[in-house]
Amino acid sequence: MEIIMPAAVGLLTCLCVGGMLPRGAVEGARRTGAGRVGFAETLALWARSIGSHLPVDLVQSHGIAPLGDEAIRVVGPEYAEDLLPVERAQTGAGLVLLACGAGCAVGAVVALSAWGAVVGAAAPIALCGAAAARRRRDDARRIEAAMPEAFGALAISLGSGHSLGQAMRFVGSHAEEPVRTEFLRVSSSMVCGIPASEALDDMLRRLPAPGLELVSLALKVSQRTGAPLKGLLEDAANTVGERMELARRLDVKTSQARMSARLVALMPVAMIALLTLFSSDFRQGLGTVTGMVSVAVAAALNLCAWMIIRKIMEVRI
Repeated sequence: MEIIMPAAVGLLTCLCVGGMLPRGAVEGARRTGAGRVGFAETLALWARSIGSHLPVDLVQSHGIAPLGDEAIRVVGPEYAEDLLPVERAQTGAGLVLLACGAGCAVGAVVALSAWGAVVGAAAPIALCGAAAARRRRDDARRIEAAMPEAFGALAISLGSGHSLGQAMRFVGSHAEEPVRTEFLRVSSSMVCGIPASEALDDMLRRLPAPGLELVSLALKVSQRTGAPLKGLLEDAANTVGERMELARRLDVKTSQARMSARLVALMPVAMIALLTLFSSDFRQGLGTVTGMVSVAVAAALNLCAWMIIRKIMEVRI
């Protein structure tokens, strides 16, 4: 019975995935494409077909879209460059579902239990979530690092007598992504007749960067009164630079404590996952009401401890 159940789960998973595969789309791509369709492109086509069955609001939500983006980066981002935002979101959601299905089948076969299937299905979501969180932190640091140079270029351009729209275009033409696109978008919006205050407010919603709110407010005031902004922009650039230096010092001084907190929080989760996959006695205990309640209480306590540690280590700059 222990062998029949995971085999049946794996077979049903394969049948469900196979029934959703767009064989016509793949064959059409092979007939019309210039060359042979690789495995990654075929997988992307399958994932897009699966994602097209899901609600658009779900695949574009803030919880699913980052997971799908990370899955696309693993498979091959070149296949999603020409897709529309909705199609990219559908492809990413489909890849996540395929990964969960594959993890479910592998976990069921390895553990010979339904609990192993649960762990295997949750593993891709946890990995994609961790990668998405790390990418968000890296993006925030990259934006913060680009701000001093952007403010300095903006001060030089405005000091040279350029208008606000011309200064925004000047900064966008010399900055890196994502600052480049946002400043060029503001310049294009102003050229199209959108008020400067509205264009700057839209940029603030899209680009959460330190010091940008103060600079935006100063630009609005200068747009109405004609007050010079060179000194204020230089001060903003210096302030952001000092903030980055302080953040680096804090990272160095708290790196050991943060690593210890992560290990303490992740070790119980990893141990439960491994015991679920490889220990039949643990799975039998987990199948009882007492076992499930014990694991739930332990997970809740672990989460509370992690939140308390993060609150203690949080330092606002």
